[in-house]
Amino acid sequence: MKTDLESARGFAITLGHRAVQDVRRDGFRQLRNYVDMCAILAKKETQKRFFDYAQKLLERTDSLYYGLVRRLVEEVREEVICNVGINLGFDSLIYGASRIKAEGNRDTSWSNVAIADAEGLDAAVSAAENAGSFTWVFALTRPLTARTVQIIRNHPYSVFFVLADPALMTPETVMLLEPCVNAVELLFLHEPELTSEACEAARDMKHRKMFCGFLVELDEAGATQAMQPDWLDVLAQYSMFCIYARKPDMTEETSRNLHTQIVHSREEVVQVPLLLFDWEEDLRQIGAVASPGAVPGRCLPEGETFPLNLDY
Repeated sequence: MKTDLESARGFAITLGHRAVQDVRRDGFRQLRNYVDMCAILAKKETQKRFFDYAQKLLERTDSLYYGLVRRLVEEVREEVICNVGINLGFDSLIYGASRIKAEGNRDTSWSNVAIADAEGLDAAVSAAENAGSFTWVFALTRPLTARTVQIIRNHPYSVFFVLADPALMTPETVMLLEPCVNAVELLFLHEPELTSEACEAARDMKHRKMFCGFLVELDEAGATQAMQPDWLDVLAQYSMFCIYARKPDMTEETSRNLHTQIVHSREEVVQVPLLLFDWEEDLRQIGAVASPGAVPGRCLPEGETFPLNLDY
């Protein structure tokens, strides 16, 4: 598995570094050039649709994405951009998903969740990679350990989203995660409100040029506040992206409206430079293409549950 992946991945990483440098030097033109090139090289129908969609979004020079990409190359370390991007885009959603489909394994999903200090986690990540699955969400329920960091570093071809309440994202935790170029840090907020701890953690990670964002749980009232420009503007001061997840009491109507607004915010010219994602719906749609019929892989200690809804 590694031999096939390494040979293709080496070229992808080289191209990724060149793309970051080119976009940093001449953002608008180079970004569009790379998307056009990928659209030409795309072979599968899903890839063609994705890059056709990207071309459409970049037709306007005042598109949200030009500003986001400019921020990305200025605010995040190049090594992190390339490793996270290649691991998620190429290793997971192209190489890995193709393997899963080719082998017809409906028990293997492109994405996995885990409690960060679960027993047997290193072996679980290795098994997932061997099956073609390279994306993980590690939830911190206790302070981060050096063992968890070592697992992340042991698997340079996988991408790890480290989800933690701001109280657990201490300066010591941030320092441990900083060398992990294949990790994205997610500050877990249980309502649309930034606490002083969240602000301090976000500032620390931004200062270190780490790839960090927010994951916010929403109830009925929170769903309304979530799309308010003032709130989005506050988030945008600390990060380039935010993921919204639903609490169990959200009604179906509110849920549909929320998803519609999130999609609309990604397609229209928006003054707030913030990219929004939908935890349930976006993962469901990606999963339908990447590993149809499979549920997320799980590595949870007996008696523990993942802190987010997994019914997608």
